[in-house]
Amino acid sequence: MELNSDEEEVPPDDPPICVSDDNRLCTMASLKAVWHGQKLDLFKQAHEGGPAPNSQVVLPEGFQYQHILDYARGDRPLVLNFGSCT
Repeated sequence: MELNSDEEEVPPDDPPICVSDDNRLCTMASLKAVWHGQKLDLFKQAHEGGPAPNSQVVLPEGFQYQHILDYARGDRPLVLNFGSCT
């Protein structure tokens, strides 16, 4: 029978205190996931401290295309809210 840190017996149906994942650290799936994340970060258009990308937006009326920065006026900051009101 196992003993815990207080020298009490641990029932056999309890999981072990320390579980090792060393057999799952460097699988091909985990390496592919890390590489995919790195590629996504590399090809991002927006970077911290850099200029904002001027992406196209579609207007609901007539499906016309404009750019986000077309809505900026003078020295006013342009605020985009991607939330929802419920």
